[in-house]
Amino acid sequence: MKFNRVIAAFSLIAVLFSTTAWADVDQVAVLSKVVDDLKKELGEMKQTVVKQDEKIRSLEIKGPQTPPSVEGAQGLATPPMSDTEFNERLSTALGGASKWLKDLKFGGDLRLRYDGQDYTSGNPGETDARNRFRFRVRYGFEKTFSDQMKVGFSLTTADGQVGGTSTDPTSSNQTLTNLFNYKNVWFDKAYATYTPNWAKIGPVEKLEVTAGKANNPFEIGSSEIIWDRDVKPEGVYEKINVNLIDSDNFDLKGYLLAGQYVLMESSALASPNSLNAATTGDSELWAIQGGLNPVFYTPFLERPVDFLTAFSYYNYMNYGQNNNFTLGGTSLARGNPNVSGPTSQLDTREFQVVETYNEIAIYPYGFPTRFFVDIADNVGASPIGNQGGTILHSDFAWALGTRLGSVNKKGDWEARYEYRYIGANAVVGAFSDSDFGNGYAGKQGSVLKLSYCITDSLIFSCSGYLVDNLNAGTAGVIDETQRRLQVDLLWKF
Repeated sequence: MKFNRVIAAFSLIAVLFSTTAWADVDQVAVLSKVVDDLKKELGEMKQTVVKQDEKIRSLEIKGPQTPPSVEGAQGLATPPMSDTEFNERLSTALGGASKWLKDLKFGGDLRLRYDGQDYTSGNPGETDARNRFRFRVRYGFEKTFSDQMKVGFSLTTADGQVGGTSTDPTSSNQTLTNLFNYKNVWFDKAYATYTPNWAKIGPVEKLEVTAGKANNPFEIGSSEIIWDRDVKPEGVYEKINVNLIDSDNFDLKGYLLAGQYVLMESSALASPNSLNAATTGDSELWAIQGGLNPVFYTPFLERPVDFLTAFSYYNYMNYGQNNNFTLGGTSLARGNPNVSGPTSQLDTREFQVVETYNEIAIYPYGFPTRFFVDIADNVGASPIGNQGGTILHSDFAWALGTRLGSVNKKGDWEARYEYRYIGANAVVGAFSDSDFGNGYAGKQGSVLKLSYCITDSLIFSCSGYLVDNLNAGTAGVIDETQRRLQVDLLWKF
């Protein structure tokens, strides 16, 4: 070190001066050069000390620094940032907006579809074949304000607009057509949900109250003979979840669900030839559903056996009257007969549908397998004229099916099969599956669907429909078979 050299030099000088006072001029010259060299080194050391002091003061001002990244010095990896440091930096960068971003979730999907339809009957009046390419986009957000309150909305594409009004509540597809014209975007959902903590008393796990236009809570205990999965009811619903039994080998949960929905609001009075001439022409849906979910464990299966049994009652008040089944001049009767009496009324004026749904889920070798059966009956059917006598079993509908597998992540696959029978007056045709016989009631047939997860966010699926018309020859119904193929690519984001 330089300091050791300095000390050694001074020691040497002292010895030389004490022992060689008689030194000649040449020796004095040598000593003078040594002194000059020492002065130079001392100057360099002083400059080094000054630079080090400046660097120390600079580091004290900046505070602790992040170590170099992998590409930096010595290839050291950057340590993860702490939650506290991240939140502080985010809040500073957003100027306080981070409070709004907290518990805010965005999500949606894009679906591309080929939809081919063919009809075989030999009748000149049969439905024309179609080949369509379609797409669907959905995107929205949900903001949680607390464990008791959240709101959300989403946007979607939709086809079938008349006068700026969507005329199909069962489809959010857009068809590629109309000379490259722009496509419409609509509000799919806009809702607020309240789940009060004070309601968690005894066996009650949760009370949920949702108002606005929201996902359909009645899907859990119904199949697509009642509800197309695109339908988003409008109004209010209340749901109570209860835990009745909780033991080591057996659990029993239940729920009670009630919905008060607006179908059609009008300031006009009901027409004189309706059953409720003194009332307004408004139409509402009052619905209630109760379900039980027993779960038990067996020594033969790795996962428990899961049952669901649900009972539902739907009262579509005034739906079949006062043109409440039309939108923008387009009829949504969709298989519900409208051939007797006034054109402003369906032949079955009242729809009071009673439904029972049962499902079992088992997991042999961890593989999910589900079976279901669904039965519906319109106990409020009141056909006029002789229409009820010519349409056999028109008030009754049923479906059964199975599902193997589940598509959740890359490599997953799923296969589904269903058989459906839907009487012409059994359900409201406007809300049943729009892909099954074009969404009409008065149909029977099979549905097969295969799906595969190409990646965690991309699903490929192929669906086939083989559907026949019921009661061919009644009110111009053609005896034809619909053969339909749909091929989808669905990206989730």
